[in-house]
Amino acid sequence: MDVQELLSKILASRQPDDIFSRANFRKEYLAYLKLLHPDVCHLPQANDAVARLNQYVEQLEAALRFTDDAGPLRVLPNHQLRFDGDRALLRQSQANYERLMALRDPSAQHFHQYLPSVLTWNDPHLLATTAARVVPLAGLVLPQQHVVWVLSRLLEFVAWLHQSGYCHAGLHPESLALVPETHGLVCLSFYHMARLNGTLTTISGKYRLWYPDAVFADKRATPGIDLALAQRTAVCLLGDASGNGVRLRNTVDDRLVDFLLTPWHNAYAAFSDYRKLVQQLYPKREFHPLNL
Repeated sequence: MDVQELLSKILASRQPDDIFSRANFRKEYLAYLKLLHPDVCHLPQANDAVARLNQYVEQLEAALRFTDDAGPLRVLPNHQLRFDGDRALLRQSQANYERLMALRDPSAQHFHQYLPSVLTWNDPHLLATTAARVVPLAGLVLPQQHVVWVLSRLLEFVAWLHQSGYCHAGLHPESLALVPETHGLVCLSFYHMARLNGTLTTISGKYRLWYPDAVFADKRATPGIDLALAQRTAVCLLGDASGNGVRLRNTVDDRLVDFLLTPWHNAYAAFSDYRKLVQQLYPKREFHPLNL
């Protein structure tokens, strides 16, 4: 790509992912800057292109730093994430993580890949290490074909949690991350996890409106909580940050929207019906690369 083509591509772009890969955006930024900096490039609108690059880099840097239910969360190099904030919540997350890692049945061996490889203290921080590079869902908006497989992974994970006797009760964009290269999913935090159908003592304040109304009357860790949060997370990934989903009717297949707006109370039934829907939406199985 010559300088003029690069300039045109940047000016035609609408979001950082049109120009940068999230894995290497800093190196790519420096390479582009060497070509387009006004000191070396005298093409019209070079200044505008550099300004847009700067804006995109700021957005990508911000995506590596956000706040979850406990406090600040930072994505670090070498497949690590650093959690800070409320130490009681962080310790609760670690304790719940260890409960899941202690499960040793065959299904648990498979679903441990949906968890960090290590979640340990490096005072004053809690550090999560993942087996591969992950991209948190926070702030992401993805095309339907990618949200479809994300929701499939999420419903599968929920079904395993419920089979194991647990309700996560805190599934949302800040608690989940993608593995772009393999279409994997990793759950990053476990602050609100409780015994399935037991007493629920905490929820995510930021996503309070995503929980079923019955939560506030019964205070029980029911299966419908995780299923509702999974559905609303998918709605958010499709571009409706409210999680309500109604506005998606004009841009997303109605069959998928209907599934996302239907209350579910059994994880296995929800996952089974969803797999049938996916086969209807995409009769020919195809791997869609996710370049993040």
